[in-house]
Amino acid sequence: MAQNNTDNNEENMTYIQGDTPKRRFPINFSDRIQVIYEMLRKATLSREPIEDVCEQFGFSSKRPYYYYLDKFKEDGIMGLKKKKPGPKEPSKRTEQLEKKIIKLCFNRPSLNMYDINDILKKEGYDVSPTTVSRVLNEHGLTKKKRKKESK
Repeated sequence: MAQNNTDNNEENMTYIQGDTPKRRFPINFSDRIQVIYEMLRKATLSREPIEDVCEQFGFSSKRPYYYYLDKFKEDGIMGLKKKKPGPKEPSKRTEQLEKKIIKLCFNRPSLNMYDINDILKKEGYDVSPTTVSRVLNEHGLTKKKRKKESK
C-alpha cells in the first residue's frame, strides 16, 4: 500500500492507495488521532522500518510508536486521545472540610496548620497541611509574622 498526495482542496489530506486506482483511503493530517492510528497500523503491518514509518507521519523518532502502541493496547482508539491536564478526580477539599478547619481554628486558636491536620487525620480526613494552610489563608485566619521590635 503506497501513500499518494493528491491535488485535493484540503492541503492536509493524503490518501493510502489500495489494490486498484479507485480503492483509496483518505488520511487527514490535521486529525491527530487519525494520523497516530494510521502510523500504528502501517508500522505494525508493513515490513518497513518503524523509524521510516514514523517519519512519514511526522514523528522524528520511533519513541511515539511504542508510546502510542501501549496506549492503544490499554484503551483502544480512545487511548490515542489527549487527556486533559489537571486533577482526574474530585477535590478532597469539600465545603464540609473547610467548615471543620475554620471551626477548629476558632475553637482552639493556639493550633497551627500541622496540629489541625493531625486532628483531621484522626477523624478520617485525608488532607495535607498545605490544604489546611490554604483554607486558613483564604479566610484570613493566618497570623502575619511581624518583625521583632528592638529594645
